[in-house]
Amino acid sequence: MGSKASLLEGELGSITLANVAKAGRFVDLFSGSGAVGNFVAENADIPVLSADLQEYARVFSASVIERTASLVGNAILHEWILPELEKERLSQISNLTPDAVWQMRQDAASEGNGFICRDYGGHYYSLSQARTLDRLHDSLPVEEPERTVAMAALLDAASACAAAPGHTAQPFQPTSSLLRHIKSSWSKDIATTVYSAISKISPVYAKQRGQSVVRSAESLATTLNDSDLVFLDPPYSAVQYSRFYHVLEGIARGGWPKIEGKGRAPSLNERPASEFSMRSKARSAMNDLLKNLRERGCDVIITFPEAEASNGLSGTEIAKMASDAWFVEVQYLNSVHSTLGGSNAIGLRGSRRKLTESVIVLRPKINQSVISAPSSSARGGSNALDLLPQMPESGRVSTFTGGTSVQKFVST
Repeated sequence: MGSKASLLEGELGSITLANVAKAGRFVDLFSGSGAVGNFVAENADIPVLSADLQEYARVFSASVIERTASLVGNAILHEWILPELEKERLSQISNLTPDAVWQMRQDAASEGNGFICRDYGGHYYSLSQARTLDRLHDSLPVEEPERTVAMAALLDAASACAAAPGHTAQPFQPTSSLLRHIKSSWSKDIATTVYSAISKISPVYAKQRGQSVVRSAESLATTLNDSDLVFLDPPYSAVQYSRFYHVLEGIARGGWPKIEGKGRAPSLNERPASEFSMRSKARSAMNDLLKNLRERGCDVIITFPEAEASNGLSGTEIAKMASDAWFVEVQYLNSVHSTLGGSNAIGLRGSRRKLTESVIVLRPKINQSVISAPSSSARGGSNALDLLPQMPESGRVSTFTGGTSVQKFVST
C-alpha cells in the first residue's frame, strides 16, 4: 500500500545499495509488491530472500529474484499471450447501465464459467475481462521461470483493470456516481495489459539467484545471521492488508473455497493476519522482531511513516524503541501512501496521500561509551530523536537533516 518504487529511484535506493555493499544477503521480510527486493536483486551482486504472508506477493518477487537471465522475446511467453491478443473483443460497456451491471453479475455466476468469472465477473471485471483472465490462468506455462513471470503479469493486469478504488476490499457499486469508474476500468483490455506487464517484467532479473517465500517475518527472522542486511517495511494500517488484496490472492491461489459479501472476499479464517495490523499488538510485534534481529546481529533498514499511523506506530517511536540496542540513524523522505479509499484521497481511484517517511538504519551495538553532543537548543531546535545514539561518522550511510541533535556512540 506504500510501494517504494518511486523512492528507490532516489535517496532510498542510494541508502539501500550503500548498505548492501557490506552484506552477504539481502532479506526483505515484508515484500509486498516486491519493489525493494527486485531493485536490490537487479542492482547488487548479492542474493535476495523475500518473504510475505500472501502468495501474490511471493509471485511478484519471484518473477525477478528467482531468475538470472532476461526473458525478452521468450517464445513460451509469446505463445501464451498471442492467442488472446489476436482475439476480436466486443465492447460490453459502451452503453453500460446499472441494470446491465446487475445482469452481468447474474450471468457471471453460471456454472460454465471459470473461477475468476464466477467470483469476480460483473463485480471487479466485466464478463469479457473475467473470461480472458480465466483463459490465461488456465493456460499458464508449465515451465519455470516462464510460469511465474506469466502469473505475475496476470496479477499485474488484474490489479490495473479492477473496478475498485485502488484496492479490492470492495468493487465499485453501479450507482449513478460510480458508474463512470466502472466504465473506465472495464474499458481496459486484459490481453494488452498483460502483454504490457510481460514487457515490463521480462528485462529485469537478478545478478544472483534468490528466493521468494510465503512466511511470516517473525518466523523467518529466527533463521537469519549477522551477514544478512534486513529490510523492514511493515504494515502501517490497523486493518489487515489481506482484506485489500484478496482478489489478487484468490487468483494467485487458484480460487477460494468460498466467497461472501459485497467484497466477494473469503472468510476471515482464510486470510493471513499480521500482528503489525492490530493496534493492540503492533508495538510489541515490532519490539519482538527488533529483539530477534538484534540477537542475530543483523543490520536493519526500516521504512515507516514518521507520524503515528493507524496501527499506533510511528517512525519516531520505532527509532526510539531501537536506541538501547542499536546505533540508529534516521533520514526523512517525502512519500505517498495509500489511504485505502479514505476521504483524503488524491482522486477516487488513486486513493493516495503525501506524508513524511522515516528511513531508519540500525546497526547492533557491541560495547560502547557515550560521547556527549551539543544540546538541541544549541542547534536552534528540538526533535523527538534528539537523544538517539548515532553511528560514528566513519560508519554513516547518510546524514541527519534539519539540524537534529544526537548522541554518538563508539565501540570500546
